[in-house]
Amino acid sequence: MDYVVDQIIEQVSESGYAPKRFRIVRLKTIFGNVHAVITDIKDEQSEMLVALSVLEDKNKYKIIK
Repeated sequence: MDYVVDQIIEQVSESGYAPKRFRIVRLKTIFGNVHAVITDIKDEQSEMLVALSVLEDKNKYKIIK
């Protein structure tokens, strides 16, 4: 799956909670593995570093088109 900077992804809701939406800010390589830096749409100041393998898991995240 191809991920692009500024693409919107949504965290799959667990147990009835409202799903959160994130924007991919940049891609980063750590020890040869590609990670994505994502921020919450509602809170642009906080960042999370997530491995691309986690983003590819359909049970956790999905791409918003």
